[in-house]
Amino acid sequence: MTTELTEPKKNLLEYLPAIYQEPEQEGAPSLLGRLLRAYERILLDVDRGAEDADAEEENRRIEDEPLEKKIAHLHLFFNAHETPEEFLNWLAGWAALSFRPELSVSKRRKLLAQIIPLYRIRGTRKYLEEILRVCLDAIPSVNDHEMPAMQIGTHSTVGRDSYLGGGPPHFFRVQVIAPKLNAAELETQCRLAVSLIELNKPAHTYYELEIVSRQMQVGTHSTVGLDTILGPEAS
Repeated sequence: MTTELTEPKKNLLEYLPAIYQEPEQEGAPSLLGRLLRAYERILLDVDRGAEDADAEEENRRIEDEPLEKKIAHLHLFFNAHETPEEFLNWLAGWAALSFRPELSVSKRRKLLAQIIPLYRIRGTRKYLEEILRVCLDAIPSVNDHEMPAMQIGTHSTVGRDSYLGGGPPHFFRVQVIAPKLNAAELETQCRLAVSLIELNKPAHTYYELEIVSRQMQVGTHSTVGLDTILGPEAS
């Protein structure tokens, strides 16, 4: 059994019973056909060429694309990379996601496209690291390895590779490397990182955030507080 596909009708008059389909003379459509032209421009994806040109000349320009074409493009509204910017917050609501105001449109699209798979590992080190990687203009790393107690000759730098009595429980470190950001951008990224960590870390954990920026280099970036800092900045 075969099914033949038929071409869609080109005008609304063809959908009406035969009694309404008055024969059209060449260059002079029937009265009912002329009345239906306005609805065809709204509903059907039909290129009428000369008719639309005449409409523009008469200041009756059609501003929106026809409904048929909008329906054909409907799937794009559910694509994080294709949906119009004004629909991003609406689409994010479907994924229980709200955007931080500091995020650019491109980062919002990227986060929205990845958030559903990331929900599967929510509460893990990898999840927090991926959220920071997508949202920050820097390179993040999350370390949740327990810091051992001080042992002379093995790990003996307190606060760096050891703690007196061992590391505290439920503690992790976040390091953000931002070598190309100036002081103002660095401050914005630091605030964003803190808000993201607070929102996405497990409630029973606490952390230390370290922001690593470019070091002073005379003649290149040497204005303290503007384009460089002395040593890494920790928050």
